[in-house]
Amino acid sequence: MSTFAVYSVMKPTKALVIGILAFLMSLGTTAKGQEFLWAKHNNIMVEARVHYGFFYHHHFEMEKFNAHYGAIEASVYTRTFGKKAWEADFKYPYIGLTFYHSNLGGFKELGRVYALYPFISYPLNNSQRSQITFKLGIGLGYLTNHFEPYDSDNYYNFSIGSHLNAAVNLSFEYRQRITDRLMSVASIGLTHFSNGSTKLPNYGLNTFSGAWGLAYHLARPRGNENPGTRPEYYPFEFDRKKWLSLDLDYGIGFKNVSQTLGGDSTHFYLVHDLTAIFLGQFTHYSRAGFGLSLVLDLSDQKLPGHRRVDEGIEIEVHEEQGTKTYIIKPYQMAKLNLSLCYSLTMSRLSYYFEFGWHLKYNKFTDLSKGNIFQKVTARYQVYDNIYAHVSLMTHFGRADYLCFGIGYRFNQKYYLNHEKKTRHTAPGLH
Repeated sequence: MSTFAVYSVMKPTKALVIGILAFLMSLGTTAKGQEFLWAKHNNIMVEARVHYGFFYHHHFEMEKFNAHYGAIEASVYTRTFGKKAWEADFKYPYIGLTFYHSNLGGFKELGRVYALYPFISYPLNNSQRSQITFKLGIGLGYLTNHFEPYDSDNYYNFSIGSHLNAAVNLSFEYRQRITDRLMSVASIGLTHFSNGSTKLPNYGLNTFSGAWGLAYHLARPRGNENPGTRPEYYPFEFDRKKWLSLDLDYGIGFKNVSQTLGGDSTHFYLVHDLTAIFLGQFTHYSRAGFGLSLVLDLSDQKLPGHRRVDEGIEIEVHEEQGTKTYIIKPYQMAKLNLSLCYSLTMSRLSYYFEFGWHLKYNKFTDLSKGNIFQKVTARYQVYDNIYAHVSLMTHFGRADYLCFGIGYRFNQKYYLNHEKKTRHTAPGLH
């Protein structure tokens, strides 16, 4: 990275860190009776970090952007203290909002990135003095430059096809308490920017970085509580009553493929995703099972050899006897998928992780992305068994589509041990 690129990152970095540290020091001298009541009530913390890392390029077209570069971030968050039962069960995680900025190595094709994402950071140990935590953040990022096929300065940028993108951060953190209110934070992790293939090209930007910063409680931290603690059940007391669930949901995605396959740059193709997931509960917060989904990606009509006609879709297929032409209906291009699924629930929010296979493939279906897929879903319970969700379908890190939808859960209790179900009940456990 050039000297100018280093300077352009470090200059705002120093200003931010010095400014936040001065702010923290001024708060530290606040009179005891003048502490922010809202900050004390909610255990509010502020934090500043400096990053230094490098690009991870998984496509040779992006090798042009090899560089080491810096980034800055500022966060405000709360250290949960047991207001809800799940907070205690997850060792009192940190929940908040992070602002992230970088010049992405100083490449004019990439420009700068500004991101804002909510996050949750899970402690992996119980120590109050030093902790290892895992941070998961998902939000929005804005890149000042993106791919432009007719722009002589930017047609090399195959990474990003749009200004607005999803921002994802995964990192492991080491937190060391310095005083009751001041904490040192070091981390190593991955930051990813992608638009979910809503507009191509979309190879995405992946950066690995190390970071260091300081976190500060705006008021004296609250002690941990543990409300609603469940009684501990032993194998001879617990009748193993749990839940089976069937989740049915429909999602819709939007894709613009004009940047790579041509056509109207303002036209989006729809992706229809109908999914059924069968899950069994094995802890209070975890479920596992399998899913079946039927996906119709209408952007497949733009693949080479595909042409829309009045009767349907005209497809040229290369066979042993030569090239043949077929006319089919759009629904005949639908894919049937099977997946293994794991879910983790925290109050109304749930994460779903799927690893699966495309089962239905024929001569009319796109094979370019491979048979194996991965799917990540965030769900929020809106009312009783009704939930909204956002999903990202990928093929080994390459985003295929981003999907938004709604679903309904059907629950059914069951027993793992039928012989004990009439002798020992577990009141309050569902």
